[in-house]
Amino acid sequence: MKQANAVCDGISAIAWEEKCFNKINLHHRCYYESRTSSDLSAQMTVRCIAKVADAYKADKEAKKNRKSGKGKTGKKELAQISFKPLGAIAYDARILSYLPGDCVSIWTMGGRIRIPYFCFNPEYFPYIQGEADLLFKKGKFYLGQTVDVPKPEKEEVEEFIGCDLGITNIAVTSDEITHSGKWINFCRAKRVKIRSSIQSKGTKTGCSRSTRRNCRKLPERLSGKERTTATIPGHTISKSIVRSAKEQGKGIAIEDLTHIRSTSNRKRNKGFRRKLSCWSFRQLRSFIEYKSERAGVKTIVVNPAYSSQTCSECHHIGERRGQAFKCRNCGLEMDADVNGAHNLGTPVAVVNQPQKSILYSCAVHYQV
Repeated sequence: MKQANAVCDGISAIAWEEKCFNKINLHHRCYYESRTSSDLSAQMTVRCIAKVADAYKADKEAKKNRKSGKGKTGKKELAQISFKPLGAIAYDARILSYLPGDCVSIWTMGGRIRIPYFCFNPEYFPYIQGEADLLFKKGKFYLGQTVDVPKPEKEEVEEFIGCDLGITNIAVTSDEITHSGKWINFCRAKRVKIRSSIQSKGTKTGCSRSTRRNCRKLPERLSGKERTTATIPGHTISKSIVRSAKEQGKGIAIEDLTHIRSTSNRKRNKGFRRKLSCWSFRQLRSFIEYKSERAGVKTIVVNPAYSSQTCSECHHIGERRGQAFKCRNCGLEMDADVNGAHNLGTPVAVVNQPQKSILYSCAVHYQV
């Protein structure tokens, strides 16, 4: 890895000096020079040239996005790219192959060696396509293999599992399974407390220079921790919902919360606005959509208007107070999130089955 990345640095210097970023032109310019100046094989040299060309291509695209306003703002210009000594390197089928018995044959400086490995999803091996990236993280080597999994055909279903998303409870389904958000909310509150403490210490006039410097470095070390903390439960919850729908032979109905932040921020306190801004509902929805597509489960997005205020039995407007829902017409009392989840799945089932339109109708007058 160190030798390959050193060669990449040399190729990057030539590419930057001569403004040659095209993969084919760069290959003709640097191939023989890189082969004679290193002990890399022919195919690994080709992969190093491709790595440099792809890096400059990605940097150019990022610059275009910044100019058009699609990416991060800033005036950072295109600069020479350098590679870390233990940065990831790509292997293709010519220098890496998978052998029976959970063993991989991989090219090294001393020739090919066979290394046993552990794979979390061995059922994807028939769909291997393209390159594999060799990574070194925390003292361990990892192979990230690209696969092309065909999408299964989605079966037509008559019933749907409603999925109500929230802050207190991350997700509640119509089969009365609640995925609590207590732990993630606790972690977010803790991060907010740490950030406010750092900011207050870093702006005090009596603090030493070292304290202020540490207050600037700590947020950098903590950056991404909250995102990772929210991503792990998101994967767990979405996997559970998709698995349940697959086993029951049903689809999934998710509420569309695209503009929820602009419509719910009005006349709310600062604490609620902070929780709402940290709510990763879009990420959970994307997890459910791509996992359901991979599993062949049909997923539909539903307008959530009045879903938590409508009675799931008689379909009259009831009263919601916190997590409790009570219907003034039929007297139904149940959890508000479970009631909302039932209301999300009912309209889709009625559209697919017109003969069951009575499921989404109600009497004109209240019962006395």
